[in-house]
Amino acid sequence: MSFSSFLYRRLSRWITCEFELDGANQSKIALKNKYEVASFKDVFCHPFYWQVFQWVKTPPKLVVDCGAHCGHFSLLADLCFASKFSSSDTRYLLIEPNPYLIPVIRRNLRNSKLDERAFLSQGLLGANSGSGTLWINSKNFLATGTSEQSGTKAHTVDYINLSNLVGDEQDIDLMKIDIEGGEYEFISSQLNLFKRTHLIFMELHEASAQQQSILIKQMESVGLDIAAEPVESHGQKLIIFQRT
Repeated sequence: MSFSSFLYRRLSRWITCEFELDGANQSKIALKNKYEVASFKDVFCHPFYWQVFQWVKTPPKLVVDCGAHCGHFSLLADLCFASKFSSSDTRYLLIEPNPYLIPVIRRNLRNSKLDERAFLSQGLLGANSGSGTLWINSKNFLATGTSEQSGTKAHTVDYINLSNLVGDEQDIDLMKIDIEGGEYEFISSQLNLFKRTHLIFMELHEASAQQQSILIKQMESVGLDIAAEPVESHGQKLIIFQRT
């Protein structure tokens, strides 16, 4: 890390970097701490998520952001839709298990003027009920997952039944899944939901070849096929699934 990057990460709480999205409605993205800088880098500075512009063919009604982190994927997606379709009235459902990131997401949605079209829910995705353990690193909220790592502390978090939140009749036009290894249990437990999902951007975290193969076959069983060559990034596979 360069000295200038190090310095900004330390001063970002007081010297905020802001990007104007639309001067007419005063929408913006503000990076107020090192977690938001890292999240912005992962989403806005990597070509994978910008492919939303290419793969979404018609104005979407519902986007579900699983593992919202700081909410940056929803912000980027709405920028793509507004640019491609001249405007956007897409609704967003954001799921984030880390309680410390909830106020960050709310502020980012408010700053970007998405708060009136977005619903935020705090909880884990995986099992349909009960609670699980989320391991949170207080020095890096983005280094959070369902398995213990150095520097993390256990937090009990309730599971969310995403099918209940979406409803029985609503299709999901676009879903992003970045839930730090929880995708395997999530897809197994709520496979029927994916019968109504048309496009998925997924970060597939490290697991055995067998586990990854099972997940891909489960997606194929509900009509979702890998749409492009997966991208390898930081030990993860970035995969686009599309309904055929």
